[in-house]
Amino acid sequence: MSIHDPRLQDTTSQMRHTWFLWGLMPLAAAVVLTLLAVSLANADVHMTPMTMERRFQVLLAIGAGLFLIGFSLDSHWTGAQKLAKRLTLAAGIQPDEKGRFPRLTARQQQQLALQSDIVFKSVLSSVQALTIIGGAIAVVAILAAAAHLGLSYAVMLLVLAASYQLFVFSRHSYYREVMIAAAEGKLVVEQEEDEKG
Repeated sequence: MSIHDPRLQDTTSQMRHTWFLWGLMPLAAAVVLTLLAVSLANADVHMTPMTMERRFQVLLAIGAGLFLIGFSLDSHWTGAQKLAKRLTLAAGIQPDEKGRFPRLTARQQQQLALQSDIVFKSVLSSVQALTIIGGAIAVVAILAAAAHLGLSYAVMLLVLAASYQLFVFSRHSYYREVMIAAAEGKLVVEQEEDEKG
């Protein structure tokens, strides 16, 4: 498979489009809405600093929890060795009684390549789920402003949301490598991984 393969280009284009439309656009909207909410609901003078801090901690825990969920889902859906095992099983190659997969022949690698749509679909599913979670993290910043926490707390949550979007974008090059390897039949189960598990 060439890096000019239409399937790779289409999937890469879909990833970037999804990230821009459902990742960056909601983040930009969240910035505007957060600033608007802060201007309409200035920090509540009747709220004690301890109450404000506790509200912020709750919202930060929600945002950080969503970040970790996204990180975990991505690892589960797009981990190279997990995808390699799925491809190998889908190609009809079974492990031995010790759970180890054999070294693949050229014909078996071709069978792996024929199953590479599994990888493309997993990558797109992961990108879509990650961008939805990113939108939810951005909403937490708006909630901070609406909860009368003031600009500084809301900005910290916006920074968390922006960091998450950078994490999502940073995964795109890894996704391309995995898709290329799968399409070429080179995404194979490593023997060391088999011996550990």
